Amino acid sequence: MLDQGNGRVWLVKIPKFLMERWSAVKVEDVHLATLRVYTAEPGKKTRIILFLPPNQDPNAPAPGTPPPVDPKRPTFEYTTTFPTSGAEPDCYELEMVNDAVENQIVVAERPKDPTLSASTSAAAATTNTRARTTILTGRIKHECNLRPAFSASYRKQMRERHRKYNTPMRQIRMIEDAGVVGGRGGVNRLTSSVGVGAGGAFGDLIKTKPKQPKGAFEHMTRMPRNQLLDAIFLHFRESSR
Repeated sequence: MLDQGNGRVWLVKIPKFLMERWSAVKVEDVHLATLRVYTAEPGKKTRIILFLPPNQDPNAPAPGTPPPVDPKRPTFEYTTTFPTSGAEPDCYELEMVNDAVENQIVVAERPKDPTLSASTSAAAATTNTRARTTILTGRIKHECNLRPAFSASYRKQMRERHRKYNTPMRQIRMIEDAGVVGGRGGVNRLTSSVGVGAGGAFGDLIKTKPKQPKGAFEHMTRMPRNQLLDAIFLHFRESSR
């Protein structure tokens, strides 16, 4: 616990891909990142920069090549091996949104102690493994946002994102390139209302979703109430909380 509930907690919103990367780490005491605080001049905000360790893409053409080391950045004893597109930012700036948050706390749950029950005999007779006790973990002091720093990798990511979302899904194609049977002559016959080769001439211009065949759905059945309740409690008992 953070000083038995009196510890100060920083509430930080981080990008989705960074949260997924950190959530995939299953080992204890891993150096995820380094925070560097730059003392600002009087009247200006203090800059806080988060640096990620150098990453080595396992799908790269030369996976054994170590990533370049920047002498201006913190040193790490290891390199990560996450598959990336090469455009993910490697440093972020911690922006302080609210430096004096009030009336916000952090709570957690832990298994309930059976000795705290009113009746010791009743607690020994009925053991509920799902019983939890809510505890105070800390109080939120600062609210921050973690946004990518304007670096070369972030500029590359923005260019790729701009190119992806500005490319139309349906593009204009020349009718000569549509694979009409007979080439240019087949196109002329189509314009003259002659359906030679019209069966599969334009089949690949617009892709349609295949229809689901009839009778390929699962029929719903009615379940007795007592069996339904037993099945629900069984799933809750087996799932890890």
